Amino acid sequence: NEYKSYLRMLDSVKNFFFASPEPYCGRHTDSFCYLSIKDRHPVTLTKVIDQVYRLGSHNAELSEDSKRIAASLSRLKNRLQTDKEVEELEGSAEDLKIWNKRLKSLNPKTWFSAPWLVVECYLYRYIHEVLQANPHFAYPKFDIFREEKNEGLTKSMGSMSQIGDLLQTLPSPTKPHIENFLKLSLWGNKTDLSLLKHFHLELSDVQDMTDADKNDSKILTDHLHRIIDFLDGLNNAQVDIVLDNAGYELFSDLCLAEVLLRTGKVKKVKFHMKAMPWFVSDVTDPDLKHMISELSDSSSDSLRTLGSSWEGRLSDGSFTATDHAFWTSPYGFKDMVAVSRDLYDELARADVLIFKGDLNYRKLVNDRRWAYDTDFQTALEGFHPTNIVTLRTIKCDAIAGCADASRVTSIMKEDRDSLFNGSYALISCNF
Repeated sequence: NEYKSYLRMLDSVKNFFFASPEPYCGRHTDSFCYLSIKDRHPVTLTKVIDQVYRLGSHNAELSEDSKRIAASLSRLKNRLQTDKEVEELEGSAEDLKIWNKRLKSLNPKTWFSAPWLVVECYLYRYIHEVLQANPHFAYPKFDIFREEKNEGLTKSMGSMSQIGDLLQTLPSPTKPHIENFLKLSLWGNKTDLSLLKHFHLELSDVQDMTDADKNDSKILTDHLHRIIDFLDGLNNAQVDIVLDNAGYELFSDLCLAEVLLRTGKVKKVKFHMKAMPWFVSDVTDPDLKHMISELSDSSSDSLRTLGSSWEGRLSDGSFTATDHAFWTSPYGFKDMVAVSRDLYDELARADVLIFKGDLNYRKLVNDRRWAYDTDFQTALEGFHPTNIVTLRTIKCDAIAGCADASRVTSIMKEDRDSLFNGSYALISCNF
């Protein structure tokens, strides 16, 4: 432990004296973030505007509110597409203080020149604030993305039932079982509703994952066996999972947690969710509750059993679930100590942190233009509350810790879309 602390200290000194690369932004026209700001984000806003209009047209009580919301979001869309400055957020929510502090610090401040991590998070935080100002559209009673998330869950029931049947017949889990469910959780991350339509994919295209080994060649960084050995050495441990997508991915994460508890080496799994609707399909507390309810009412015996079991685990404390405003802030994780020390200290109490998905990975490496073979620990820039694992299917440019950088470069040249649609993955750790 002293040696590891010494290495982290050296890494911090290196980061102090040697400037980190700049973050991705829309000026980088060869990047996926440029395409996202130019194409994907306006589409997201258009869909929200259309849904709000539709709700208002079918309910006279909502008509005026829907028009105000649509006007505000249309204005935002215009400012985005014409590369205007990102404006401070208005409202009384407590997290807006840290939001506006970050927005004031931007230089430059326009949509295509400010860090993509900031402006993409801003898009969803702005949508939320506009909706919250109108009681009929306020969360948690209303979630603008709930219909999409629930539809995704319904379409996933067949795949989930297969995995549920597999889990039901599982004996006391061994290392190979842990490996399989880590991979299921990894590839479950492909089901990102905000990206499927951009790449003209259906849920069925990304959920044929019951053969957990078939995609091994597409894992560009693979610390899997180091992670399995680490998990096997735990005793009476707490594992925290920072969640990404609702629906199928959430189910795969719950299955992984179940397997870890059944080993007898883990006593508690804590899930970290978003405090508001986020990036279309990110998990919120109502999403988790809806998942458990749907499983408990399923026609599948294995899913009903799991639903009942997981409801019991949430009651007895072997599963816990929480949210925090930092997860929906514009900051990378290196800033967590300064911005939300309470969350950092909470994470430090875990024996291992498993970060799921693309956005969490981007925040871990602060969405910078790292060389692909940059050491993962270096890219974390001092963030190390405890032992860290990442399970991420790649959906944007930010990559670090990949020893074979030439392979990433080759894929980027030959089949660029496959590097952004979740076809490739990273399994990284920092112990």
